[in-house]
Amino acid sequence: MKKSNDRSRRSGVKRRDFLKLAGGSLAASGIAAIPTISRAAETINIGALYPTTGSMAQIGVGCVAAAKLAVDMVNEAGGIKSMGGAKLNLVISDVQSDTTVTRTETDRLINGNKLSAIHGCYASALTMIASEVCERAKVPLITGSSSDQLNKGRHYTFTPFARASQFAQAQLRMSKLVSDKPKVAVIFENTAFGTSTSNGLKELSAGEGVEIVMFEPYSAGFTDASPLINKVKASGANTLFSLSYLNDLILIVRTVRQVGLNIAINGGSGGFVMPDFYKNVGKAAEGLQGVAHWNHDINADSQKVNAEFKKRTGEFAFEYAGGLVAQTFMLADALERAASPDPKKVREALSTLDVSSGYAAMAPGGKVKFGPDGKNIYGRPVGVQWQNTDLVSIFPKEDARAPLLKI
Repeated sequence: MKKSNDRSRRSGVKRRDFLKLAGGSLAASGIAAIPTISRAAETINIGALYPTTGSMAQIGVGCVAAAKLAVDMVNEAGGIKSMGGAKLNLVISDVQSDTTVTRTETDRLINGNKLSAIHGCYASALTMIASEVCERAKVPLITGSSSDQLNKGRHYTFTPFARASQFAQAQLRMSKLVSDKPKVAVIFENTAFGTSTSNGLKELSAGEGVEIVMFEPYSAGFTDASPLINKVKASGANTLFSLSYLNDLILIVRTVRQVGLNIAINGGSGGFVMPDFYKNVGKAAEGLQGVAHWNHDINADSQKVNAEFKKRTGEFAFEYAGGLVAQTFMLADALERAASPDPKKVREALSTLDVSSGYAAMAPGGKVKFGPDGKNIYGRPVGVQWQNTDLVSIFPKEDARAPLLKI
């Protein structure tokens, strides 16, 4: 663990140097090669849809902090040079953790502002609604949401990270790190996120040599996990997959410990990868595994972003936060090549995005290229584990930054 902490200290950079590096990232992705047009710079509006109140606010507030950091990075590195150094302007809307509000706020954001693109909402149930509105209005939406349904029938939705089905496959393969004969209990919240990921687990389990001995949905936001965990205990499972956002997952892990159930836990994505998870369950988190579409140790650029995010918030950059910085640089790349704030032209530029260096490529595997359906053809998750209060990458082998901590 000392190596992990030393690595974290080495990742710290001065703000001035960090912003210079951000400018270098733009150049690395081909942006500097575009000639600057001599004209007055204009402001480019980027919409940000996140729940900063309601049940999903913990993650939403962190997303907004990351969105502000990303815009500052782009602007302080010179803005969009093909448009005379135009600065990004973040237009934030609170979708209040509610699908109805998400629809009205997405409409309001688009109709009330001249937007070039939107990012959000992190929660797939909300993003599904936002993507419908964006599709009708022909405004590109780029998102870290993982539901495989997001890209179906869409031409303006872009998903640069791993899909829910890929998370499922990674979890199944990670179960073999714990047991040669995994017997898995799957519990999942009955939302787009939980349902799509759990279905992926069910479909892929046999091919991966994993036996699912329990498959149980529950109502998100429940207050008593005891009946559910008692079913897990009776199932004979040696591994638990809990597909849950933060508050539910905290309750589930606490209940597992309270009933004395000795079982390996893979918390998937969602709440598991949040700093608040460790704050709430403490040492009970040590050794627990999960999957993420981004982690703060995946490469040198992510470590630099993490150091700056920590300065601003006091916490490490969790997957949605770090992914948001990458997404903003993807938009900056598209804007540079489009040389226009017009959303249709930005959409066309996003559709031909192909980066393998710099902040725009800050994803597991280090490559982003969108296929015809708006999915990153190189997208894949990274397996993570809580070690010494930090979340470290452990799976697959090529992405591992620390060895597996066996418990």
